[in-house]
Amino acid sequence: MERLKNKYILEKYVKGLLLSYVGWYFFNALYLIIRYDALNFYANYMGENDYFIIHEQLRFAFIANGILAFILSWFSWNFYFFLERRAKTKVVKRLSLGLFTAIVVTCILFFLGDYIGENMYPDGFPYFNELTQQSFIIYAIYVLTATALLNSVFQLKDILGPELFKSVLRGNYYTPKEENRIFMFMDLYNSTTIAESLGHMKYSMLIQECYRTMTDAISHNKASVYQYVGDEIVLTWLTEKGIKNNRCIRLFFDIEATLKSRSEYFMKEFGVVPEFKAGIHSGVVATSQIGVIKREVAYHGDTVNATSRLQEKCKELGVSMLVSDALAAKLDLSMKDMGTHKFRGKHHSIKVFTVDKSNVPNTTKFTAECPSIGLFAPSPKPQFNPNPIKR
Repeated sequence: MERLKNKYILEKYVKGLLLSYVGWYFFNALYLIIRYDALNFYANYMGENDYFIIHEQLRFAFIANGILAFILSWFSWNFYFFLERRAKTKVVKRLSLGLFTAIVVTCILFFLGDYIGENMYPDGFPYFNELTQQSFIIYAIYVLTATALLNSVFQLKDILGPELFKSVLRGNYYTPKEENRIFMFMDLYNSTTIAESLGHMKYSMLIQECYRTMTDAISHNKASVYQYVGDEIVLTWLTEKGIKNNRCIRLFFDIEATLKSRSEYFMKEFGVVPEFKAGIHSGVVATSQIGVIKREVAYHGDTVNATSRLQEKCKELGVSMLVSDALAAKLDLSMKDMGTHKFRGKHHSIKVFTVDKSNVPNTTKFTAECPSIGLFAPSPKPQFNPNPIKR
């Protein structure tokens, strides 16, 4: 499937399906317990034998819940996961798809309920009663509510990213918190010329495909996506995590290698193989939730501004990557000194370095071991482009 080209997306699909199953089992179990409490109350007015039957049927209900949760989780997770593909269709088709899915799930539940009821429990489906009764309507409303809640949680996780999602759940950033972080600003090289050549729609598709291609490299090097700003992507690590195994440097070369591995595709579709330049810096920032109408987690401080200036300086110095002296001192790498420079808006000069791929140990590990699980095309032979974009 097109959406499963990336190893990260494949892992996300599997983990999401498992989490969805756990969520549905929990919600169904909660429904069963609430109903059991109600039946238990009425059992006080019944005989002792009736009370025993209700208690025994609860055990069956929890076993049946395993099957029911699987059906609900499979349909609901796939319906959410392929939201991007559905969004490309017209409203009428999306509504029709939603209605079709609801009908299929309902029919399956009715069929299972009737089959089990007729062949195994002719006196009534244990605990659930018959699915055609009013209790099923109440349960259907409960399912819709649970679906909205689960999908909202998954949507929030996708918006914030895995790292920030966990932090927000813990309530870490309701008040500003000081953190030592590494930032990487990556910008598409020669973006103005490319955008003018492709037009805004084709250019937007190029940017979208670039970010999709980067996914595995970003995940492999444990980076968090802070922002997408046009053709620029801002990545961040907690300093301890980013300097481990030189992740903050290796990521750039892993992205570079992955983009080159798809050069044939990019040349065919867009007439250019995208290249990025990057500025990397580390320091202390204030992290907090901001906004009222729209909330997001933001990083404030000189470190963020300085990283942006480093990225802008790459073109002037003719290199694809610049690393600040503050970060270089934390890395055990051989780097080329590019001198000390003044940057726009800053009073103090910064000494900067660049890194050659050959000086970074194991930079080929990512592309050799997991080149998007082999689903991206291998590095092709160079192609002639009759209308090349000048650089």
